[in-house]
Amino acid sequence: MRGLSLLLAATGAVAGLLTWRGLAAIIPADPAAASMAVRLGLGAAYLLPACGVLAAMILAQMAARFWQGAFDPTAGKDGRFLRVNQRVISNTVEQMAILVPAMLALAAGAPSARMAEVLALPPVFALARLLFWAGYLAAPLLRAPGMAASFSASAAALGWALAVWST
Repeated sequence: MRGLSLLLAATGAVAGLLTWRGLAAIIPADPAAASMAVRLGLGAAYLLPACGVLAAMILAQMAARFWQGAFDPTAGKDGRFLRVNQRVISNTVEQMAILVPAMLALAAGAPSARMAEVLALPPVFALARLLFWAGYLAAPLLRAPGMAASFSASAAALGWALAVWST
């Protein structure tokens, strides 16, 4: 089981890397990105897909509670969907606590010539969170590719931001 989990995680990380490279190649250069204010604005705007995915997760949780009549989450009557979805939401918030400040620091400090690569990180994170969500709902083991891809995006943003600001 651990071997399969590692294989799935490695596959997710590689898929995330390839998606990041592909997105970076198609994000247009912004001549105004020489300004830190513009880079910060772009960094914040490119975080919106991740925020949208989190909002969809929360909306799904709210709808499921309504339709199942599970209004009291402390009553212990949540079905599998509600329990898994809550874990997905919690983990997404935890990872966004790394991604968001790291992304803003990176956008502020990165050279304008590298902004396409910087801006490709949050959409990869958002896509990976969708993969994590779907995988977790299907079977716990299948969350590994999305987890690895989204953590790779978060860790890349954090590591790159630390490198940019430590020089």
